[in-house]
Amino acid sequence: MTHRHLLWAAFAATLGLAACGGSDDSPAPTPAPSPAPVPSGDRIEPLDTANLPRSEPVKAMTAAVSRLPAGASVARVALGPLVANKRAASPDKGAALQIGTGREIGATTAPADTARQWRWQRLADGSQVAAISFAAEGAQALRLGVLAQELPAGAVLRFYGAAGDKVVEMPAAELAALRLTNEAAGLSGDAARMVWGPDTAGAQSTLEVQLPAGATPGQLRLAVPQLSHLTQTVAQASDGIGKNTAQIGDSGSCNVDIMCGSYQTEGRSVAKMVFTKGGSTYLCTGTLLNDTRNSQTPYFLSAAHCIADQAAASTLLTYWFFRAEACNSSPKFDPNAVRLSGGAQLLYTRAAVDTTLLRLNAAPPANVVYAGSYFGAAVVAGTDVLGVHHPSGDLQKMSIGSVRGFVSCSGFNSGGTTNCAAANRDTGTMFSVLWRQGTTEGGSSGSAIFAQTGNTRYVVGALSSGSASCANPSGTDSYGRFELSFADGIKDWLTR
Repeated sequence: MTHRHLLWAAFAATLGLAACGGSDDSPAPTPAPSPAPVPSGDRIEPLDTANLPRSEPVKAMTAAVSRLPAGASVARVALGPLVANKRAASPDKGAALQIGTGREIGATTAPADTARQWRWQRLADGSQVAAISFAAEGAQALRLGVLAQELPAGAVLRFYGAAGDKVVEMPAAELAALRLTNEAAGLSGDAARMVWGPDTAGAQSTLEVQLPAGATPGQLRLAVPQLSHLTQTVAQASDGIGKNTAQIGDSGSCNVDIMCGSYQTEGRSVAKMVFTKGGSTYLCTGTLLNDTRNSQTPYFLSAAHCIADQAAASTLLTYWFFRAEACNSSPKFDPNAVRLSGGAQLLYTRAAVDTTLLRLNAAPPANVVYAGSYFGAAVVAGTDVLGVHHPSGDLQKMSIGSVRGFVSCSGFNSGGTTNCAAANRDTGTMFSVLWRQGTTEGGSSGSAIFAQTGNTRYVVGALSSGSASCANPSGTDSYGRFELSFADGIKDWLTR
């Protein structure tokens, strides 16, 4: 579809949000650095890492493996089926799409309970290893909530699901760094020490612990008080197990495969988000942003109704290149699809513009794009926009439409319908967007819209809420205006 190119002109200074405070009583985001001057011009250019020179070949990371000896005895904790599926009934984009429910685990609630479950095996190098397997009947995937009160230096946690599943390691140093990040954001005690493992495919998940030589089990104070029972799998699809559209996501038929257009560059800046709050697990979409220094700092933009506190940010998993290998090749995946764990640091969040900025704790994979952004005043009614997102957790899709005008909205994350009222440029915190091709759904929340000038597209907003769907093509979506969140504080990170 042919786009009208956006004609840029000089406009007045960007609007601020003088009356805009934090989104709730959650721990505050990381204090911003000293206020930075707005850079000359009105945009930050994108950075395509695929075009950067490489002095040496990228080294493949060694895959983590279980160290548990074959035939070793493993404690097993079994939970029955969910009494009721508590997945949020409302698909409203003003609330994150729930795909999992928190469940208490009585057998490993406290470190003393968990200590009775370990069956330690000594390895040839003097280290010791033990594991506990957790099962939840009917789960499509699981996330284990681990309370790491004390771990000896050099200890390693490993998470994996069914046989053949990828093993994910979390060393004691990584857990300590997460705890410090949580404490800096105002969390304390066990809340700061709570860590969520990756989502593992299937109804069984194993936690393995390896203690270094010289350490003793008495130095370990660790519990698994909760797990998240996922009703929609993510890793199962991207790891190539049981590839079918029901496991990937069941988005509406009007959604358009990102690989069927000329927007793969923008797609390489967009990731599917999985995170856990109160034991329940959710889906949203986020976008990697460039800064004025091309520093490749992993700044990541999403919606405040997705993540607005450090506790949730620390649980973040991102799925990159989660898309079809070619146009309409679903369920055949892009072979570069990868899951990134490690959580993120909350830098900025504001409910009034429903926008959050995070900094990922782990470097994104090779060949991503750090999206450019536009913070001027030229986005008005009639401006063409592109959306890139993961509706219902599906493979990456695109939407093409235009800005209708400005709105102000309330009721984010209520689980019900978000209320939006018509506004003007001076009073509206959101863009109202009408799609000509494609749509958005639950799971698309937080995704960016891009406006184009010449051959370059820039982020200008993040998805907050809306009524657009395949069944309601005349519905509109609301996007928090990036120019406002940039002026309100995001600039202090992106222009340093």
